[in-house]
Amino acid sequence: MKVHSLRLGAVALSVVAAAVVPAAPASAEKPGSAHVQCDGQPNNVTSGETAARLLGAVTLLGLFAPAPEAPDASKRKHGAAGVAICTSLIEGESREANDKRRLGLILGRAIHQIEAKNYQEAINDVALARREAEAAALTDNPYFMRSRGLAFDLVESAALVRMGRTVEARDVSLRNVAALQYSLFPLLTTPTFADLIPTMSDDEDRLLQWQSRLAPTLAQRRADRLDLARRFADSARVHDAFVEFDAEHSPELNSSLAIARAAVAHGLAGNHEAAAERAQAARTNAEARKIAGKPEDDTAEFVEMMDLYEILQTERRGDIGAARRLFAARSQWVGASLGSVMEVNRRLRQGASPEELIGGLASDSDALWRDRSNAMRAALVANDDDNKTLFALTPGLRPSSAYEALSKNVWRVDKSKLVLKLEMLDSTKTKMELLFLPLADPATAMEGYVLHAALLAKSRGHNGFVFTPLIGNNIVGASFRSGNRGEKGFPEDLFISAEDVIAKLSAVIPDPVELQQRRENR
Repeated sequence: MKVHSLRLGAVALSVVAAAVVPAAPASAEKPGSAHVQCDGQPNNVTSGETAARLLGAVTLLGLFAPAPEAPDASKRKHGAAGVAICTSLIEGESREANDKRRLGLILGRAIHQIEAKNYQEAINDVALARREAEAAALTDNPYFMRSRGLAFDLVESAALVRMGRTVEARDVSLRNVAALQYSLFPLLTTPTFADLIPTMSDDEDRLLQWQSRLAPTLAQRRADRLDLARRFADSARVHDAFVEFDAEHSPELNSSLAIARAAVAHGLAGNHEAAAERAQAARTNAEARKIAGKPEDDTAEFVEMMDLYEILQTERRGDIGAARRLFAARSQWVGASLGSVMEVNRRLRQGASPEELIGGLASDSDALWRDRSNAMRAALVANDDDNKTLFALTPGLRPSSAYEALSKNVWRVDKSKLVLKLEMLDSTKTKMELLFLPLADPATAMEGYVLHAALLAKSRGHNGFVFTPLIGNNIVGASFRSGNRGEKGFPEDLFISAEDVIAKLSAVIPDPVELQQRRENR
């Protein structure tokens, strides 16, 4: 009855509104306010306006009050027109006075400068935004700096890379990332421009390691980058870490492709015995899954990787001519990393006759890199005019309240409210525990899952855990398993220290006692 009553009440209110408020004449869609035309966001709403609208919402006065303007990215201006409309709000008579809203407008202008190819002006605007944020003490706020504050480096690096200053762009993008070590979504959206720079920096490797610890399937990305840097022993170690994780925590669904990639990496590193062991394990696993009725959907990539392994073995046996013919016969490699293909190409071209330099050997490794780099550079700027992609570099503000709301449940480990107890889960198929927190911002919730996993690990006498995100349609969860460093299933490259997580994330998701103290001090 209550549901029907609510529906009837809504219908009655709509009837009253129709009787009191005359229908508006049809008109063309309005262009939006200057604020919306600048960055797609409406003017800031003061606390007084919010209170007035709340009052109007529960009285008939609300029928006459104009609705607040909604965000509308489609009404943003572009390029020089965007620069002009933003400037009218940053300077002059209509100058925006609210500190936080001004930052959005200045960063919006910086993006429009990039659209207009005024890259140095974009960098100047980022510097202006940073100065104003510092003056307003926003850069001292950890919640600001892990959300809206990320835009400073993201937008500046976007301008730099379009100026051809690619290494500098990478350095700028990564210079403040240490504070985000356990923040999955910001880590994933931090560009390294790896497809444009053949060399790998220590900061980039560190970022890729943090990414793969929070999302182990990304270990493949790190290994691919290590291949490009010709660090094949390190690549093999990372591949082995994922294979161990996969075998221990999902024993029925081991990836044959992952094992095959480890075999190739070991082969390139000169670890021939280890390479042979993994190649055989990959074949055995692929066959076992077919027999069990659980075939893999990446069979073509698996076959390709095994072909590359066999080419390496053919070369090692001394039949370099046959190895060259096998490699030259394939015009494209899909599953293998660019670095591994470049390395095999480099080895096989040495001493080859002109007649042998055909197919996959027609171009040298430098040409392979140039082709990839040029294609990726074109793709990078292809969406600069879509009025969307560049604005993704300016994340919204996540206030302290979004994190503090998680405090009670995240810090409770005696009877966890986050760990799902599902009878359908078969412990023989996975040893991971599921975490879910409803009605929470995805980025904030993910940090909450990481901290909760650390607290549970510590409470169980373990010094850490392994972790993986679970992201589906409108659902963001995670799974974890606590244990000790070096134990089976807890390889160093994917292991997360519980103490380190607690030390770093407790500053943003305080325990209930600390939270109460903060509130009293406000």
